[in-house]
Amino acid sequence: MTGDLVKAMLNCGKPVISAIDGIAAGAGAIIAMASDLRIATPDAKTAFLFNRVGLAGCDMGACAMLPRIIGQGRAAELLYTGRALTAEEGERWGFYNRLVPAAELEQTALDLAARIVSGPTFANGITKTQLNQEWSMGLEQAIEAEAQAQAICMQTKDFERAYRAFVAKEKPVFEGD
Repeated sequence: MTGDLVKAMLNCGKPVISAIDGIAAGAGAIIAMASDLRIATPDAKTAFLFNRVGLAGCDMGACAMLPRIIGQGRAAELLYTGRALTAEEGERWGFYNRLVPAAELEQTALDLAARIVSGPTFANGITKTQLNQEWSMGLEQAIEAEAQAQAICMQTKDFERAYRAFVAKEKPVFEGD
């Protein structure tokens, strides 16, 4: 069942933002990892604890996803030892997109979500799909897939609006179509 949650997050078609304050351990660490963007407080700690309870670190996609986020060696260390990743280390390694004070965490996450929502909904969905699908593609296949994705996006009304706004030197207003 827990793997189904990660699959649903990856396939939902919309960016998922995690706001982490305190400890995200075990499945909580996986949920943070499976999110597209992660904002945390300086008190955040993330731990992939499976090894510490006699389980393999390869749960819920951790061995596939974590190395892509922070690198193979760093992921191996966390998955073999179960030690906690500190907030500062997580930001430095690229696990967290940014650190903010606890009092600003929720608003920062909401502001980021609002910024994404105000963008081209269809194109952002395509971006998420390509980010996930291109993990298993070679470079030439990825370039072709992206060319096809852009051709599809160029048929949307949002692209037409953006083009007209660009020509008029105005900011585009996207409507999600």
